[in-house]
Amino acid sequence: MAREVPDALHTHPRSEQPSVVRAFGVLVVQSFQRHWRIRQMGWVALGLLALIVFWVALVTQRNGWNLAERRVRRTTGTYQQEALRLLPTHRYWAATGDEEFITPPRPYEIPNPLQPTEEAFRSLILSIPYAVLQSDQFLYSWSFMTYSRWVMHLVFLGFALPLFTLSYASGAFGSDRESRVLIWLMTRPIPRSGIYLAKFLGTLPWCLLWAMGGFVAIGYAGGAPGREALSRYWPAALMATLAFASLFHLMGAIFRRPVVVGLVYVFFFEAVVAALPGSLKLLSLTFYARSLMYNEAAEAGYPVELLPAMTEAVSSPTAWAVLTLAIVGLNGFGMWLFARWEYRDDT
Repeated sequence: MAREVPDALHTHPRSEQPSVVRAFGVLVVQSFQRHWRIRQMGWVALGLLALIVFWVALVTQRNGWNLAERRVRRTTGTYQQEALRLLPTHRYWAATGDEEFITPPRPYEIPNPLQPTEEAFRSLILSIPYAVLQSDQFLYSWSFMTYSRWVMHLVFLGFALPLFTLSYASGAFGSDRESRVLIWLMTRPIPRSGIYLAKFLGTLPWCLLWAMGGFVAIGYAGGAPGREALSRYWPAALMATLAFASLFHLMGAIFRRPVVVGLVYVFFFEAVVAALPGSLKLLSLTFYARSLMYNEAAEAGYPVELLPAMTEAVSSPTAWAVLTLAIVGLNGFGMWLFARWEYRDDT
């Protein structure tokens, strides 16, 4: 008589099925952890940020954003001193050769007491610069727009923010391709489009940390104009960071040397195309971020005429729509392309 086998021997332990959601989360965490060590481009971005913050702090310490304290070209005085020299009493002193003024009066500034009506109109007109420089609102508006033009529009959006995002977004797949683990990565129980998205989500916090952290550091280094720029321009900086991170992440999935391609894009395309007149600038991501800043300053009542390069800025809804479409479109296209791309050179 055959012995009965216990039911426990007939049962086999069920192997745990691989979870796509769990594998996706693990890949996001691993992608984040792999960027913990600062690579060469990270050090370059850190050095660039230090130089920018030092320059902005130095100009702020010297009150360089204030029109009244700026040096007048071809003279040794400031705008405040030049405006003071044009006042009626000071013009009389300057005409007598007083040592208080180094610059001699110009012919149209020489007082003419023999013609009181002409002298009255001349004194009224020449007193306008001094009266304007006594307006705190005018001086602050000038300081804010000067800071916005040179720091936010030119330096930060021009190449600092793109370099910050390029330092990490391009390395999401670049490091895997260099270490020859990209093919192994594709064996995970995740769709290839999900791998692309997971790598992007794991890299995005570093891009936001560097770009927005640099934005805050530069803003506080700029004094009062910089702090106001933080409160007004942070949505534009955030959208630009997401857009550039999406673009450079796509470059990292396509090119074997994404840093080189990204540098060419930043210094030759964004720097040149965004400054050109006509419709070609509509292809630039920086142009739409600058349009958001421009419209924000215009709505606040600042003299946006001090931003001559942004006279063709698009409306804020258009800029928001284009940047949002760029973020979604670049990531969607990257997921579609990565799912069909053959990485035979990594075997």
